[in-house]
Amino acid sequence: MISNKNIAPLTKKMKILYTSFLMIFVLNCSNSSKSTLSPKEYIDEVIEIVEEHSINNNSIDFQKIRRNANARLKGANSFEDCYPIIQSMFVNLGDNHNLFLTKKEADEWHATSNSQNINEWITFSGKLLNNDMGYIKIKEFNIRDSISAQKYADSLQQKIKSIDNKNLKGWILDLRENRGGNCWPMLTGLGPLLGNGICGYFIDNNNQKEAWFYRDGKSGLNNSTLIKTSKKPYKLLNNTNPIAVLTGSNTASSGEVIVTAFHNKNNTKSFGENTSGLSTSVSSFKLSDGAMIFISTAIYADRKGIAFGKKIKPDKVINFNYNMIDTTNDPVINGAIDWINKEQKK
Repeated sequence: MISNKNIAPLTKKMKILYTSFLMIFVLNCSNSSKSTLSPKEYIDEVIEIVEEHSINNNSIDFQKIRRNANARLKGANSFEDCYPIIQSMFVNLGDNHNLFLTKKEADEWHATSNSQNINEWITFSGKLLNNDMGYIKIKEFNIRDSISAQKYADSLQQKIKSIDNKNLKGWILDLRENRGGNCWPMLTGLGPLLGNGICGYFIDNNNQKEAWFYRDGKSGLNNSTLIKTSKKPYKLLNNTNPIAVLTGSNTASSGEVIVTAFHNKNNTKSFGENTSGLSTSVSSFKLSDGAMIFISTAIYADRKGIAFGKKIKPDKVINFNYNMIDTTNDPVINGAIDWINKEQKK
């Protein structure tokens, strides 16, 4: 059974895995008839979910996983006794974008969906660089409630509007400290830079595609709007200006959604280092006792259908360390500025 001292590190990991607000698809696999499952049936429930839905199911040795789990089931008398077995099982899934939450941790996760603290949802900043370039820096956004998400999208579009002017040469979008979270308000807030249309796909283990889009102040999946601005959406004064996207090893999960959304977009180029490698869509499944498992069920693909699933390499690799960010010696920003200046001279 997991002790309380494990909850803090799991909570930190949850922040990285927060591809939430319908980017995480919650599938309830429990029902009242399963309340009397044996420990073995409970473990089988987990394995069957992974076997059916995991993006890595073709490369997982499920027979070996079952043998190892069954060997550890001796003496297990409750669902709680199965928790360490499930955690050990997840280490061998070949998926670094997964998580198991006990019932207590799952209840705590559900309770963290709302925030009225503005300091928690304003996780971006923006300014003019050299008086002629727009700079937007976005960190992770982990809040799931719709009110905060809409405020975030509204505020981000307003920030872009406040920077935009007729003399602007281009934009720099810094995602190097974006560990993920709720991608939909980020996509909506960045809509003026993205422009209307499909900006990416989720591709599942059956090669089925689901398209994500931004259009006129709305972002969503296929034909479903998930977030929309409360005001008239902003449109750039010049939508042909070049856009530089900055990435690094801390660009993860939903941060990689944003990287993917700009990949292969006209007048856009990425700079920096490889992303974290969590470019997979996570679905959560509720177990019979209320515990939850999170597994990768799809990979990201850009607007042209180029699939990722692992680290995303920038168009131009520029090595840096994170203490260089926000300094005049930042080689990635300087590289982006040079490129924008050259693009404007063409």
